[in-house]
Amino acid sequence: MFNCSILGNIKNKSVIKVAVLCAGLLIGVTGCGKKSDNESLKQGMELIEKYDYNGAMECFEQAILNNEDSQLIYRGEGLAFMGLGDYVQAEEAFLHSISCAEGGLSDLVYDTNYYLAATYMKQNKYNEAENLYTAIIDLKAKETQAYYLRACSRLKQGNYEAAVNDFGKAFALAPNDLNLVISAYKEMQAAGYDEEGKTFVRDFMDKKGKSIKDQERGILYFYLEDYENARMCLEPFMNGNNAEVSLILGQTYEKMGDMNYASIVYQTYIEQNEPNAEIYNSLGSCLLKQGKYAEALDVFNKGIELGESDCYRDLQFNLIVATEYNGDFGKAKVMMEEYMNTYPEDTAAKREYQFLQTR
Repeated sequence: MFNCSILGNIKNKSVIKVAVLCAGLLIGVTGCGKKSDNESLKQGMELIEKYDYNGAMECFEQAILNNEDSQLIYRGEGLAFMGLGDYVQAEEAFLHSISCAEGGLSDLVYDTNYYLAATYMKQNKYNEAENLYTAIIDLKAKETQAYYLRACSRLKQGNYEAAVNDFGKAFALAPNDLNLVISAYKEMQAAGYDEEGKTFVRDFMDKKGKSIKDQERGILYFYLEDYENARMCLEPFMNGNNAEVSLILGQTYEKMGDMNYASIVYQTYIEQNEPNAEIYNSLGSCLLKQGKYAEALDVFNKGIELGESDCYRDLQFNLIVATEYNGDFGKAKVMMEEYMNTYPEDTAAKREYQFLQTR
């Protein structure tokens, strides 16, 4: 079962959403090919924002026939391929987009290079990603994101000292960025340096001192695994409208073994705020852990009914797991086959499908 990340590295769909917003401002820029209205290109970017990647690809193909802006078309194709999990094709598309650039190193070229590096990371081409981030830093010495991402690429290669040094440079450039610190901690934890990563969290808390807000302090305590203090800091905000705080508070109770109250936290948010896919996903996962499979099915379905979101894939997978746990193995098998057709690279789904074939 999957849980959506709260403060970890930006997911593909979130990254793509930012890219779409940027492209909306750049849609009139001309590259190798140019046409004033770029109508098919605009439609393609709108479909990416709706997570309709195959539909977007059709629009980009038409845009090429219309002689619209090639630099933006191939950039759009790269984003669509990323959304589909085809990072090899995404890499080729981003390279093509960069080759169409005119007028030197524009902001759009820098932006596309970041996405190109992301495809390298997804393909485990960590050295290529590192070299690209280094090239960006050489030209823009105060790029917080480039230092952070280069640290990630170096950590993946086992270059611990260089990675920590880059994290430090990123922190120095953005000393008040809580998300940056938590993301760096998660990267360190994933690489097997949990205690070393926690020093980032402690240092941030110490430097902020009394100026730190209770919500931030509670989140930091959560990642330090000090769940009692996390609960004390976050509990007063249980009836608020901050989904992130509710997610962390709910997860705090889960870590403390109180699945029932964790469910109440998630349900309270849902009752008092607009529907939120991440909250539904966390609530459904919590219900699964309690053996409340039918209730979990209902919750996951409600999350899916909200439409495409950063959690949509996780909700789909968890719905299949809930269907299986509820005893409907035949239906779960069919659902898993459909899921794997959409996400063939999902190794967890492959393992689950192999299990379902034995039932």
